[in-house]
Amino acid sequence: MSQNLNQNDKNKNITSQTVPRSPILHSQDIVSDILRVEHHYQPANGASECCLPSYLLSIHLGQPITLQRKIDGRRSSDYLVEGDIMISPPNLRRKLSWDTGAEFLLLRLESKFFSSVIHQFTDSECQITPQLKLHDPLIQNIGLALKSELETDGLCNRLYAESMMNALAVHILHRYSSKKQEIPNYSGGLPNHQLQRTIDYMQSHLSEDISLEDIAEYVGISQYYFVRLFKQSTGFSPYQYLIKCRIERAKQLMMLKQLNITDIAVQVGFASQSQFGRHFKRFTGMTPKQFFQK
Repeated sequence: MSQNLNQNDKNKNITSQTVPRSPILHSQDIVSDILRVEHHYQPANGASECCLPSYLLSIHLGQPITLQRKIDGRRSSDYLVEGDIMISPPNLRRKLSWDTGAEFLLLRLESKFFSSVIHQFTDSECQITPQLKLHDPLIQNIGLALKSELETDGLCNRLYAESMMNALAVHILHRYSSKKQEIPNYSGGLPNHQLQRTIDYMQSHLSEDISLEDIAEYVGISQYYFVRLFKQSTGFSPYQYLIKCRIERAKQLMMLKQLNITDIAVQVGFASQSQFGRHFKRFTGMTPKQFFQK
C-alpha cells in the first residue's frame, strides 16, 4: 500500500508524494528549507505518484529498469540505467511505475531557495524545462557527494547543503531553462580585505551552524561567486575551510587539557563526537584520543 513519506511535509502544504516504501535514508530537518535528499529502494512492479512544489532531481542508482510515466496526462516509457537523471519543475503531476526493483536518489530543491539563487543572475522568470532522461556528470557527482554526506553525517551542515544547492541551481539554470542564461566566469579570488573578513567571520562563529547566505551577505558578494572566489583564494571550499578552522581550534583546546573530547567537539561546532572524530582523523592522521594523549 502506498504511504505518505512524511507527516511534516503535509504541514508544509506539500501536495502529495506516495511510494510503496519510505526512503532508506533522508536528510535532516535542519536543511529542509533548502533541500531534502532521499535514498530510495522501491520493490519490483511498484508505482508512485507525486505533485510537489519543489524542483525534483531523480538519479537512477541501481540495476536497469523500464520506467513507465504519465506526466500531465502524457504517457512515455524509458529504459533507465545507472546515472540516468530526471528533472521535474515544481507542481508537475506525475505517475511512475517500474518492472524491477528500483534504487534511486531523489533531490528536492526547495523553490524559494532555488529562486533566490536564480535571481543572482536574472530578474526575469525562467522556466526549467522537464527532462525525462539525461546524462549529466556534474549533477550525478553532486548527487553522489550528497548521498555520501547523508550516509556519514546525515547531511546536517547548512553551509555544505547551501553550497551544493547553489552549484546545482546555477547549473540547471544554465543548461535546462527555457531561456538559456550565460553565467559570467569571474576569476582571481577574493580581494584581501574580503578574504580576511570571511576568515574572521568563520573564526568568530565556529560553534554555530554558519550559513552561506550569512557569510556572503557579511562579505558583500553573491553566494555563487563567493564560493568560487573563496576556493580560488584558499584552495578550499567554504565548508572545507570551516572544518579546517574547527579542527585547528580543537587542537588548541586539547593541548590545554581543560575540557574532555566530547565538550571540545561541541564547543568547536561539530554535531557529534563521531563526526568530530572522522574529520579530525582526516585532517591530522590520528584520532582525537591519540592527539589528546600525546
